[in-house]
Amino acid sequence: MDHSIDREEVPGTEYLVDVDHELETRHARGGKSDVNLLPQPTSSPRDPLTWSQRKKYYQLFLLALYACAFSMGENTLGAAWATVSEDTGVSITNMNAGSALNYLLLGFGNIFWIPMAMKLGRKPVFLATTCFCLGAAVWLGEFHGLAQWMLSMILNGVGTSAYQAVIQLSVFDMFYVHERGRGLSYYLFGQQLDSIIGLICGGKIADTLGWRWSQFIVAIIEAGVLVLLLFTFEETIFPRFLFPSREPEPAHTVSAPGDHYATSISGDDKKAPHHNIEQDLTNSVSSGVGEAMPDLPKRTLVERLQPWTWCPEDRTTYWEYFRRPLFLFAFPNIVIAGVIFAFGCTAGIVSFNTISEILTEPPYNWSTTATGLVFLAALVGNFVGWGTGVLADFIVVRLARRNGGVKEPEMRFWTLCLSFVYAVLGYLLYGWGAQNGMNWFTIAFGVGCMIAHQVSACSIATAYAMDCFPGISGEIVVVLAICSSLINFTISETTQPTINAVGYGWAFTLWGLLVIASMTMAIPLLFFGKSWRRNCAPRYYKFYSCKRY
Repeated sequence: MDHSIDREEVPGTEYLVDVDHELETRHARGGKSDVNLLPQPTSSPRDPLTWSQRKKYYQLFLLALYACAFSMGENTLGAAWATVSEDTGVSITNMNAGSALNYLLLGFGNIFWIPMAMKLGRKPVFLATTCFCLGAAVWLGEFHGLAQWMLSMILNGVGTSAYQAVIQLSVFDMFYVHERGRGLSYYLFGQQLDSIIGLICGGKIADTLGWRWSQFIVAIIEAGVLVLLLFTFEETIFPRFLFPSREPEPAHTVSAPGDHYATSISGDDKKAPHHNIEQDLTNSVSSGVGEAMPDLPKRTLVERLQPWTWCPEDRTTYWEYFRRPLFLFAFPNIVIAGVIFAFGCTAGIVSFNTISEILTEPPYNWSTTATGLVFLAALVGNFVGWGTGVLADFIVVRLARRNGGVKEPEMRFWTLCLSFVYAVLGYLLYGWGAQNGMNWFTIAFGVGCMIAHQVSACSIATAYAMDCFPGISGEIVVVLAICSSLINFTISETTQPTINAVGYGWAFTLWGLLVIASMTMAIPLLFFGKSWRRNCAPRYYKFYSCKRY
C-alpha cells in the first residue's frame, strides 16, 4: 500500500513533532520542545489555547464537576435499586426500561444541544442542562408509580445528554492535539468518579435518611454547580476561522523507512508551495470579514458573566448545524470510533443496574450500604483508565517522533490493547462471579476492570475521531453520542430479560464479547484507516467548506 501522500490530501495526517527543529511554528515548552502546537494558537488573549495552564485546568475542573453532578444523579439510586422498586411499585424490569430511555436520550438530546453550543456558545448549554437535571433530581426524589418514573427519566436524559458531547467540545477548544487524550481522561475520570461516589453514598443514604434524600442531595449539589458555572466559567468557543491558518509546513523530506505510518514529500512538492484547502478556506473567510487579524481583546468581567456568546461572522444557521452530523455516518473512521465509544459506555450500565440485585440477595445478603462500598473497586479502575488515556498521548508523540515527526490518528489505537485486557477480565469475572456466588472480591475486581475499560476506551475513541477530521468536532461528537445511545439503549432495555433467560455468567459473557468485538474493529483501521481518510477527503473538505462565515 502506498502511504506517500501529502498531509493536505489526508485529513488528520499532521506534522506533530519537529524532529530537526526546522519548522517556523510555535512549539510546546519543557520536555516536549520539539512538539508542534496543533492547532497553532492565535495572538488573541481570548483564544483558549493561549490561556494559562492554571486557568485551563480550572475550567476543566468545572467541566469535570458538572459531569460529576450529572453522573451522581444518574447512579445514586443504583445501590438501592431493589429498595426503590419495592417502595414505589415499579418493577426492576420497568426501572431498567426507564433507565434505557434515559440512555437513549443521552445521545439524541445532543442533536438539539450541539447546534445551540455552536451558535450561542458552550456556557448556555451547561447552564440550561443543569437546570433540567436539577428539576429531574427533585422529581426523582418525589416520584410514585411507573408514569412518573418514565417522565422523570426523560427529563433527566434530556438534561444529562450534554455531558456526553458538549464537554468534549470545550476540551478540544482549550487543549492541543498532544494534550487532548489527557484532557478527555480527566473529564471521563470526573464523570466516573461521581458515579462511584453516588453509588457508595447512595447506599448509605438509603439506609439512613432514605433513598429519596439521595436525590434531594443531588439537587443541592447541582444548584451549587449552577452557581459556579454562572459566575466562574469562561466561554471556550473561539472564532478560529477568522484567523489565517498557520499550520506547520515541512521544510524537508519526511520519511520513516519500514514504518507503516511513513509519509513523504516529493522533490517537486518541496519546490512549490503546498495547496492547503483548509488554509484557502480560512483566508477566504478572513478576506470576507475585512480583517486578516481581527482584534479580539480579553473578555471584560461583564462579558465573562454573560450567559451566551454571539459571533455575527458565523452565518451557519441552527438548522444547518442540526442536520450536518447525519452526513458523517458515511465516514467509516468516525462510525467505527462511535461503536468503540458506545460499547465503552456499556460497563457502567450493566454493572450499576445489576450490583444491587446481586449483592442484596443470597448468597451475599448484603446491606445497601455494603453494596455501595463495592464500588471502591471501581474507583481504582477509574484511576487505571485515566492513566491509560493519558498514556495514549505519550504513545502518539513517541510514534510520531519515530515516524519523522508525522502523526497519524491511528497511533492512538495501540493503547487500546490495555483496554482489551481490562474488558476481558472485567466482564468474565463479574458475570461468572455472580453466577457461581464466588467471593465478593471477584465481583469487585470485575467492576474495577470494567470501569478501567470504559474510561480508557471512551477517551481513546473520542480523541481518535476528532484527530481524523479537524474542524468539525461539534458534528463528530453528535455521531459518537448517537451511536452510544442506540447501543446502550438496547443493552439497558434487554439487561434484565437476558439475565433472566441465561443467568449472569452467560449474559456478561455475551456483553463482553460484544465489547471485545467493538475494539477489534480498530484492527482494520490500523491498516486501512489512512486510506479511508484519503477517500473521504473530498467529501470532508466539501463538508468543511459548507460552513457559512
